[in-house]
Amino acid sequence: MSRTIRSIFVVVIISVVLIAAWVLSSQDGHRFAPDDCLICHTSAQGGRNNLRPDVTESCATCHPSQRDYQAHPTDIIPKKHLPGDMLLVDGRFTCVSCHDVHQGKSKSGRRAAYYLRRNVAGKPFCLICHDVDDKGHMLIGTTHVGQFEVQDRGIRMDATTLLCIECHMDRIASIDADLGAGNWNHFSGRLNHPIGSSYQEAYRERPMAYTPPEFLPEEVKLFDGKIGCGTCHNRYSGIQHMLVISNYRSALCLSCHNK
Repeated sequence: MSRTIRSIFVVVIISVVLIAAWVLSSQDGHRFAPDDCLICHTSAQGGRNNLRPDVTESCATCHPSQRDYQAHPTDIIPKKHLPGDMLLVDGRFTCVSCHDVHQGKSKSGRRAAYYLRRNVAGKPFCLICHDVDDKGHMLIGTTHVGQFEVQDRGIRMDATTLLCIECHMDRIASIDADLGAGNWNHFSGRLNHPIGSSYQEAYRERPMAYTPPEFLPEEVKLFDGKIGCGTCHNRYSGIQHMLVISNYRSALCLSCHNK
């Protein structure tokens, strides 16, 4: 092989590598192998028009924790028309209605948070589909007045709590920069409760004061052993104050506290 041919060959190889690197860097979506298409699609060709009807379960194969506590109910039929980019599968709302796992960077070079279909997150994203009432509350349940006092910014909050506080505390400039474990002061002034603190550590220090973690009711969830908003509340609960179980005669409180 002549020197000229070798030089051309090397240039071609380098060009291919650079183009491939550029394509991969511009597409920050989930990394899938060619054989993975059938996890979510009915055809190896992929595409939004041939998604599996059980695509929610496809997502759960890699995100099993979301089966128990989702940010939004799935496999439901919306009662109102949704924007065209909020994809429905057989008329049903699924994980891919809000999330685009193949999403790359936008022309501005930014990628939407959480692979959302638009370059906004939190309450602004929810308002794409949800209406608000005359008090400014989204029509998925009403918010309550309260105040969160950060006490330890070194402790990372669970995702569910961050979602709750992002809407309930409009004064928070950035949920990533401004939040850490602390204390939520409820509207009554009497029902203050720590958020982000370790229930497991509290039990180890005072085992007579708390129920063992393994004996908590299944509705009372811990997040990596820590207390979050979702420990006591479920935004899809039909119980007053969106509690996970009724607090009649302090039943919810006494499910953790032994006094």
